Amino acid sequence: MLEYRPDKFAKTYAVCNGARFWAWLNQPHILAIMETACYLRRPAVEAVAPLLEQAFASDIRRVRVRQMIGHMVRQILEAQGYHLHRANVRIRRGDNPFHFGSAYTRSAA
Repeated sequence: MLEYRPDKFAKTYAVCNGARFWAWLNQPHILAIMETACYLRRPAVEAVAPLLEQAFASDIRRVRVRQMIGHMVRQILEAQGYHLHRANVRIRRGDNPFHFGSAYTRSAA
């Protein structure tokens, strides 16, 4: 598994036990969901948000945690050959805790 580089989220990562989010996001079935969202040109966090809520309950209601999750998703997808397609994509709300996310596309080989 790739090692997370927390950069500006170092404090949040330490205080909120970020390693558990990182491990969860790196599960094969979660990666498959994120890749499907990429294929559909939707933000990966939009697709995994309901499962994140089930796994982490109110922890992801904190803005800084959601930002850190987005940062993690970017590192995971870039390691899989994706690149940023669009930033600040509005997420169809419903009860989704994320307001905006980034959409990624597969880099050409």
